[in-house]
Amino acid sequence: MKKRIRNLGILAHVDAGKTTVTEHILYLAGAIRSVGNVDKGTSLSDTMDVEKRRGISVRATTVTFEWEGVQVNLIDTPGHVDFAAEVERSLRVLDCAILVVSAVEGIQAHTETIWAALKALEIPVILFVNKVDRMGSDMAAVVEDARARFSPDIVQLNQPVDEGNTEASIRELEGETLKETAERIAAKDDSLLERYLDEETLEWSDLAPVLTNAVPQRELFPVLCGVAKNNIGVEALLYGVITYFADTQGEGGDPVSGVVFHLEHDSKLGRIAGVRLFAGRLENRDTVTNATAEREEKVTQIKRSAGSRFEDTGVLTAGDIGFVCGMPDVQIGDMLGDPDRVPGDYRLSEPLLSVQAIPEDEADHTRLAEVLLQLSSEDPHLNFTWFEDERELHVKIMGAIQTEILTEVLGTRFGIPTHFTEPTVIYKETPATSGYGNEQYTMPKPCWAIVNYLIEPGDPGSGVSFASEVGVNDIKARYQKEIARSIDGALKQGPKGWEATDLKITLVEGSDHVQHSRAGNFKLATNIALLRGLTETDTILLEPILVFRIEVPEAYIGKVTSEIIGGRGVLDPAESKGARVIQSGRIPLATSMDLPIKLSSMTSGTAKSSFRYACYEPCPSGQGVVRPYHGISPLDRSKYILKMRGAITESV
Repeated sequence: MKKRIRNLGILAHVDAGKTTVTEHILYLAGAIRSVGNVDKGTSLSDTMDVEKRRGISVRATTVTFEWEGVQVNLIDTPGHVDFAAEVERSLRVLDCAILVVSAVEGIQAHTETIWAALKALEIPVILFVNKVDRMGSDMAAVVEDARARFSPDIVQLNQPVDEGNTEASIRELEGETLKETAERIAAKDDSLLERYLDEETLEWSDLAPVLTNAVPQRELFPVLCGVAKNNIGVEALLYGVITYFADTQGEGGDPVSGVVFHLEHDSKLGRIAGVRLFAGRLENRDTVTNATAEREEKVTQIKRSAGSRFEDTGVLTAGDIGFVCGMPDVQIGDMLGDPDRVPGDYRLSEPLLSVQAIPEDEADHTRLAEVLLQLSSEDPHLNFTWFEDERELHVKIMGAIQTEILTEVLGTRFGIPTHFTEPTVIYKETPATSGYGNEQYTMPKPCWAIVNYLIEPGDPGSGVSFASEVGVNDIKARYQKEIARSIDGALKQGPKGWEATDLKITLVEGSDHVQHSRAGNFKLATNIALLRGLTETDTILLEPILVFRIEVPEAYIGKVTSEIIGGRGVLDPAESKGARVIQSGRIPLATSMDLPIKLSSMTSGTAKSSFRYACYEPCPSGQGVVRPYHGISPLDRSKYILKMRGAITESV
């Protein structure tokens, strides 16, 4: 009999009680003997020392358990936006999700971002409104807001008793709430809707099959409430996971198809890769093709996660999640076997700030670089860069909390006391017009790489696209593959010192040499040609833009809008909400990094604000930062060729 599996994610804005929900689910399922406490650092899903001390989730944690004959691979994800990259990687392997919302704070900025991702990836969702025992809890308002901002197809399945009281509990629906839920479910089935309109009394046995069929199709979204810390409503939530979500799909007899979504390092086992298998079967000692890296990988051990430890399984089947050892160079995002069965990924956000890591002891510089390289493999968004000539180590971050966590991890896990510089905004650049970049690298022998690229501006947000019009008779296929691999690296620094993006690159002419050409020749020639071409076309500086939503008492709205306009912000029409005003709009990150603090000060702490990344837009003339090229520039052609050939080092 085929194993029934749910790959379940638990997601939330920070402090909604997500990890507490996870702990009680695991306890009910018998996966743990006692419920851990986030504040005391005893929760199973917070495995890192820094997570236990801080009481926040930093890494996504997978725990496997069984309930009612179904295997659940539960992934508890970080709620803080600084660690959204962990959420991104987890989303790719989920079949279903629980979205936890605080009954007091309601829908927050990161809640909206997560919902948008779940919608884009077509992942079925159950919402759990937590903390209905807290003063200020308003379940009805949360449901109404969710219908307005998420979907009108949200259906409430239970309701609180003594809401806002420490003795709060839950009960089945009754009265108008029950009637409304019945109507929303009946609307998804023609015969049931006809009976409802004829004022026939509908029993739950009539409604349940429709709900069960609609939830996996994202036609209805159940909402349950409770108090996770008191284990109120959690069993109903777990019942909902088993009842309303569908079994994972996947054929074990098909060719292997999987993706690496998680990496960690173990002192004994080495690199351990979290893998979701969409088709096929893997066993210990199997060899599998890494389609992304174009190489074969040897599987030595397959395990499953029990939170703080791994258990041997020896096999990974279609639809399941496992942890694979024996692939020392594998990277997050690598596709194993058939890549066509792997779903696309989704970007929740991107790092908009950069910091420099400085070891307290200069003798630790090289070791710190090695450690940051390892951490960057575990979290590719860090995008570690080592500028050897300036002896600078740079990483990209989402926010200040991330640097605090990195400082702790470097000190406690690796024993390298480190401090970070103040964060700076990450700008980008894009071609101002179309043009060509070329290079003829034919001396000193042995070498031969002649390339000519057409460089064109792309649509905003389109990233980088590459195409070749050159046949394999002029440049062999293996050299053209090397060119494609080298494009991203060649664009890391444009003429203004920032990553170049939103452009189309076409290889229009070129040649290799039967005797003198090497793959590395084309990487070198590409680096020179593209920077030369971007310099000729000139580039436009781009800056990150945030969208904001600010709610303040009406008396303060004048001060708030004045501050936003002064920061080059753009205002949407304001909305009234009783005695308060909701102001939304857009503002550059560069002028708003301390805006939440200013808002709190100017409104005596009464402002509620949320900010999230929107896009990159052209920077007005005179604004932004242009920086010099780090290292030896490809435009310093002779010196750069010597460096690439190993004849000189960066420090020369």
